[in-house]
Amino acid sequence: MERDLENPEYRKRFESDYEAFKLEVQLLLALERKHWSYSDLARAMGTHKSHISRDLKGGGLASASISRIAKMAGALGLRFLPLCVPESKMKQFLPVIKKLVAA
Repeated sequence: MERDLENPEYRKRFESDYEAFKLEVQLLLALERKHWSYSDLARAMGTHKSHISRDLKGGGLASASISRIAKMAGALGLRFLPLCVPESKMKQFLPVIKKLVAA
């Protein structure tokens, strides 16, 4: 994997996909904490289980709309906060954001 990450195109794709993966993990952990199945989440959102399955399988969330992600988060008792941070401030903000999300 280290060798693959040396390739700039692969690294860019990996980093963008990794952000969606982390979001999927947050949503899946919220499902687990509530002891909910995909069917429970679908019912709370007024949608079909197949839509939830599509969105939360590996990489599926990357193609979901922001409003759909926000609706999933809301149904799970979370607030989805899309956030754009200047690259020059990432080292300053990232530890604070990680600490808040972990709380």
